[in-house]
Amino acid sequence: MATTATKTRRTQEERRHATRTALLDATIACLGEFGYAGTSISTIIDKAGVSRGALLHHYPSKNELIAHAIVHFYRQRLARFKEKLLGADTTRLSLEDRLRVLKEDFETWYHTALEIEVAMRTNEEVARLEQSFSALDREDMSREYELLFPEFAATDSPRELVGIACYLMKGIAGSDNPERTARQFDISVSLIRSYLETLKS
Repeated sequence: MATTATKTRRTQEERRHATRTALLDATIACLGEFGYAGTSISTIIDKAGVSRGALLHHYPSKNELIAHAIVHFYRQRLARFKEKLLGADTTRLSLEDRLRVLKEDFETWYHTALEIEVAMRTNEEVARLEQSFSALDREDMSREYELLFPEFAATDSPRELVGIACYLMKGIAGSDNPERTARQFDISVSLIRSYLETLKS
């Protein structure tokens, strides 16, 4: 009996996790497809394939759902970045290659990321909730990115350089001109390399 009860509890937890994940994924998809202004509870539950009651059971308010989805989005982005570099020795894989992976990921999710920024900028409660929900793993995520760019450790503030690299790649990702994108990428890589070289002199 105890074994059966344990299995039942596990199955219920798996179902809860699947429902939460479906809602978070659907919210991110809706932000990218309809924009923040066009993302409603109805569009989210339609895309997730769950009932309104199931949504409200896990996330009592739309703002809470969107805040959780934003944290989910950034966790996924880091996981994808790490997966693409999985098995690679970051001390041997070129800085250019790692920055290219980062740029390509920004290109994939560029419009969604813009809508997330709109939500954070225009809705104080979403911004406050996101800060609260991500407080526990924000430090871990920052540390993970630092490990993926070990050469930045030579700077006084490696975390700031990671942030600058992210801002540069995000800006480049927004271009709709492939030639300009390639040119801007090369310039960005050169700037970062040049800065790192100045630290050696």
